[in-house]
Amino acid sequence: MSDLKYIILDKIKQNIVCENLEVNNKSHLHQHHAQSPKNNNSHFEVIISSAELKKLKTIDAHKKIYAILSEEMKNIIHSLEIKIN
Repeated sequence: MSDLKYIILDKIKQNIVCENLEVNNKSHLHQHHAQSPKNNNSHFEVIISSAELKKLKTIDAHKKIYAILSEEMKNIIHSLEIKIN
């Protein structure tokens, strides 16, 4: 498993109260795409259960997660899929 997965998990857990959090590295599904970075740390899925986020509009909940991961989004992550339960 990638270290970035654990960085994502830790950063979200430190900033959002969540009942359940799952982070999946989906980079292997995009290796054949021309624009996809070939670093195996480019595409992630975040599945989160959080009463805190459920109180927000979807766009605001996503913005909050993107803000938490801003450095990773600028420098490493090409795509972040967010599912809020």
